[in-house]
Amino acid sequence: MSHPVDLHVANQIRNARVMRGMTQSALAKHIGCSFQQLQKYETGQNRVSASRLHDIAIALGLPVAHFFEGYEGGEVAPLDNQTQRIFFALSRLKSEEVKETLCRMVTAIAEEHAPA
Repeated sequence: MSHPVDLHVANQIRNARVMRGMTQSALAKHIGCSFQQLQKYETGQNRVSASRLHDIAIALGLPVAHFFEGYEGGEVAPLDNQTQRIFFALSRLKSEEVKETLCRMVTAIAEEHAPA
């Protein structure tokens, strides 16, 4: 059984990679491991060492602290497939204006349909 912190870091790695539009193979190559090993990191099956997390942070252009953001000691809820697809599609957009418009639209829809 993986520790909740390890699962959180694993989800943060996967989410950051998807947001950057990077494949598992590309990130694995950049950090010098197999894509199977990266899969194990992203599922929390294998713990990520400090040095490997540093390499991942550099490859994704993020500070190491990013992978711990949002952790409050609770259960980790991975992003569902639709959310991952949305993140991937947004990461491919070049126009900041279009991204901002979409962000406002999604926020408005979420507020309208959020449970009371």
